[in-house]
Amino acid sequence: MIKSLTFINLPWGLTILLSGILCGFLFYIYYYLHHKIYPLKKDLNNLERELKELDHQAKLIIQSDIESKLYREAVEDKLKKLSFLKNFINNSLNILDRDELFQQISEKVIRDMGFEKALIVLFGTLEEKVNINFSKNESDVIKHFIERNRENLLSLPLVSPELEIAKELKKNLNFEEFLLGPIVSGTHIYAFLFVSKCIIEGGMSEAEKEVFSILCMYLGQCLDNIKSFEALYQAGEELENKIKEKTFELTKTLKEIEKISKMKSDFISSVSHELRTPLTSIKGFSSLLVAEKFGKLPPQAKERLKKIDDNVNKLVDMVNTLLDISRIESRRIEVKIAPYDITKLVKDTVDFLLPQIENKNINLNIDTPSSLYVYMDKNLIERVLINLVNNAIKFTPPRGEITVRCTKSNSKVTVSVKDTGCGIPKDDLEKIFQEFYRADNPINREVRGTGLGLSLVKRIIELHKEKIWVESEVGKGTTFHFTLTEAKNV
Repeated sequence: MIKSLTFINLPWGLTILLSGILCGFLFYIYYYLHHKIYPLKKDLNNLERELKELDHQAKLIIQSDIESKLYREAVEDKLKKLSFLKNFINNSLNILDRDELFQQISEKVIRDMGFEKALIVLFGTLEEKVNINFSKNESDVIKHFIERNRENLLSLPLVSPELEIAKELKKNLNFEEFLLGPIVSGTHIYAFLFVSKCIIEGGMSEAEKEVFSILCMYLGQCLDNIKSFEALYQAGEELENKIKEKTFELTKTLKEIEKISKMKSDFISSVSHELRTPLTSIKGFSSLLVAEKFGKLPPQAKERLKKIDDNVNKLVDMVNTLLDISRIESRRIEVKIAPYDITKLVKDTVDFLLPQIENKNINLNIDTPSSLYVYMDKNLIERVLINLVNNAIKFTPPRGEITVRCTKSNSKVTVSVKDTGCGIPKDDLEKIFQEFYRADNPINREVRGTGLGLSLVKRIIELHKEKIWVESEVGKGTTFHFTLTEAKNV
C-alpha cells in the first residue's frame, strides 16, 4: 500500500509523514489486538483445561456407573440364587425319601441355577437318579469319567473345566463350562451332581460355583436326615413290636395272675368256711369249760383252757379277716356308702378301745371338728379305725401318745392316726400293706399277729375309691393317713 502511494505525486516529506501515521496506526491496532487476544487465549486455555477435567470426570462417572451396574447385576444375580436356594430348601425340607428328594431336581431348578443340563449318578453303582437334557452318549462319558477317577474324586470338593483332571472330560463332551460335585452323606460320597451348558450372559462365575457347592452340601444333609429318620423309624418299629410282645406277655401273665388270685381267694374262702364250723364248736366248748359250766377245774387246767380260748379267739378273728379279704377281692361284699359323721365314729371307736389305752397309761388326743359328714360304709370304716388305733396301742409304749385327727381340704377329709411307738424301717414301708407281712421289730417278735389287719384296711379304703398311706421314722413313731370324700349339704 505504501508502495502504491509512492506513485502519487506528493512531496517527499508528506509521504514520510503519512507513512509514519500509517505505521503508528498499524502498531496501535497490533497493540490493541494483542492486549485483547491474550486474555481470550488465556481464557481459551483455561476452558481447554476445564474441558479436559470435565472429560476425565465424565469418564470416571461412566466407569463408576458401569461398575455400579455390574455390581448391581452381581448382587441381583446373587439374590436370585439365594431366592432359588430358599425355595428349593423350603420345598424339600420335609422330604424323608431319597427318590422323592432327587425328584426335586427339575429342569426349572437347574435353569434357576444358570444351567441347561444336569445329571445325578450314584457313586457306587453309577445308576442315574436324575437326567435333564443329557443324551445317552453324554451321560456314558460322564459315568466313565467318574468310574476312572474314583480315587482322585474322593479328595476334590469341586471339578471345573480349568482343573487338569477335567481336560479329558471337557474334550470328550465338548463343553466349555460345567461343574461336577460330590453329594456326601455321613463320611461317604453317595452320588455326584453334574451340570453344564451355562445360560447366564457373561458365562459361569464364582456365584454359580458357590450355589452349586451349597446345593451339593444341602442334598448331602438331606440324605443324612433321611438316614437318621429311617434309623429312628426302624428303631421305633422294633420298639413298638417289643412293646406289643411285652404287652401280650404281660396281659397273659396278668390273666394268669388273676386266675391264680381267684383260685387263692376261692381257696381261702373255702378253707375259712371249713375252719369256721369246727372253730365255732371249739370256741363254744372252751368258753363253757373256762366258765366251769361242767364243774370246778384245777387252777392249772383252767389256766391252760384260758390260753386255748384266747388262741381260738385269734383263729376266729383271722378266719373272719380272711373271709372279708376274700369277699372284697371277689366283689362279693355289699358296700353301703352313705353320709355319716366321721367325728362321731372316731369317738365311738376310741371309747370302745379306751380300756386298752388306759391300761397302758397312754395319753390320747382327739383333734376333730364338732361334726364332719363324709361318704362311707360306716361298718367298714369302723373296722379301719379299730385296726389302726389297735396298732397304735400295740406299738406305743406306756406313757406314750396317740393322736387321732380329722382335717378338711377342699372336698377331701383326711383321717390320721399317729403314735409315738418304735416306728417302721424305710424298707418295710412299701410292704406294710401286704398280706401276712409283719415288720421286724421287738414288739412284733414278742406279740404274734396275723399280718392281715393292714391288708384288710387297704382293701376297704380302695373299695371306697380313696387313698391310704403311711409315714414313719424309726424311734419316732408312725402315722397312718386315709382320705374320705366330704358330704356337703347334710
